[in-house]
Amino acid sequence: MGLGVWYMVVYTDPDEMSRLQFLGNHIAAALIFISLWLFVGGVIVHLFVQSPTYYGFYENSYPGRAWTCLLLYVLLVLFYYLIVYYRNFREKVERTAQLESMVKESELKALKSQINPHFLFNSLNSIASLTMTRPERAREMVVCLSEFMRYSLKSRNEEKVSLNQELHNIELYLKIEKVRFGQKLIYHFDIEEEAGECLVPNLILQPIFENAIKYGVYEAIEPVEIRLKAVVVAEFLVLDIENDFDPDTVPTKGEGVGLRNIGSRIRVMYGRSGLLDVEKRMNTFHVHMKIPQGDSDKSQSV
Repeated sequence: MGLGVWYMVVYTDPDEMSRLQFLGNHIAAALIFISLWLFVGGVIVHLFVQSPTYYGFYENSYPGRAWTCLLLYVLLVLFYYLIVYYRNFREKVERTAQLESMVKESELKALKSQINPHFLFNSLNSIASLTMTRPERAREMVVCLSEFMRYSLKSRNEEKVSLNQELHNIELYLKIEKVRFGQKLIYHFDIEEEAGECLVPNLILQPIFENAIKYGVYEAIEPVEIRLKAVVVAEFLVLDIENDFDPDTVPTKGEGVGLRNIGSRIRVMYGRSGLLDVEKRMNTFHVHMKIPQGDSDKSQSV
């Protein structure tokens, strides 16, 4: 019977239901518990006690036994909830420690990819060439590069930023890359107004766009378009990022950890799986990401 109470506690989470529903469930469970307790006790007494006097005493003591049983049920429930909350607290502490470690690692990897010597070398070369032909364009690129680096360094101290902030950084990155690739790089954002104010983990989109340029634009001969669509569906911000690529080209070798890192980071941050889906079609690479918002933005095990 105590095991039954344990399962009742495990599957009756006060954070996921109303107080009335929570109390109703436990009142119903307590009545069942008391009824079973009295019934089993009566069966045991009639099987092993051969005393009519005790039968009378037992029947007269039903109210006291019921109250005792109710007290036992309450004590069991409190004890089990202490176990559940302690277990959840330990999991939360471990998940927080893991998240902090992964966030730091992700930020370092993002900063490495954003401000690595190769990226800076290409950007500065592009700026240098523009100073001779189009000085105003060169000044614009210097400003973009400066803002891009400032955002990357500043956002290290923020766990989450708005999607609009993140997209501003991505646009700076794409403007810099567009100097290298010109008309070969095309990008389009379709952002729902409500989606722009939603919160996303900082620097979460950078590896996706870098991946699209590295494996799509860099290897292609024809123009390649990178498309991003953001909408709010129920309690989720849904992001779809697509880019074309040439399936006949040999992809550049790389670490291949960018997308895996994103998937691991959001899984730990939001405590659930299935938030990132990557699909490689015939000539299109598609990333589907769901970011919990509002009440669903809570760490919980799945």
